[in-house]
Amino acid sequence: MIDPIISTAAALALSVIFASAASHKLRKPQWFRRQVEEYRLAPSFLTPVIALALPVTELLTAVGLLWTTSRPYAASVALALIAAYALAIGINLMRGRHDMDCGCSGPAMRQPLHPMLLLRNFFLAVLALGALFPMVERTVSLHDNFVMIAAGTVAVLLYAAADLWLANRPLLLKLSGDK
Repeated sequence: MIDPIISTAAALALSVIFASAASHKLRKPQWFRRQVEEYRLAPSFLTPVIALALPVTELLTAVGLLWTTSRPYAASVALALIAAYALAIGINLMRGRHDMDCGCSGPAMRQPLHPMLLLRNFFLAVLALGALFPMVERTVSLHDNFVMIAAGTVAVLLYAAADLWLANRPLLLKLSGDK
């Protein structure tokens, strides 16, 4: 059993992250279809289905995380998606495909595959587990609500900072003269 503050903060953060991920995929479907194809993990004839199913599933997951009745199911789906994305990244890293765009930041920012993406996905998996565990039944105060929103916001900001750092890492290395 987990405190409602932890569960709700994790669910709020994941909801924002998944809604954002679904948004850039649904707004640029051709771009996302190319991203799915680029991973080379499924037969080409399945690409259109996968390219539509993933963002729709992400969006439904984001919504499901907001209600305590659907949260365990949505958190389970979130955990499965995070694991699948980590597996796709890991397989392509093992193939030596470090220069391909992971598609994590949407079409506006190219983000090459990097092992740190696996660590970032581990952070997301921890959030999903926090949202998945059953909550202790207790009265939630106004202060608790503030803490849940603040903690969820901090988790989203940490994710966004890591995402931006990973996306800009090649440029930072180039500017520093390291690569």
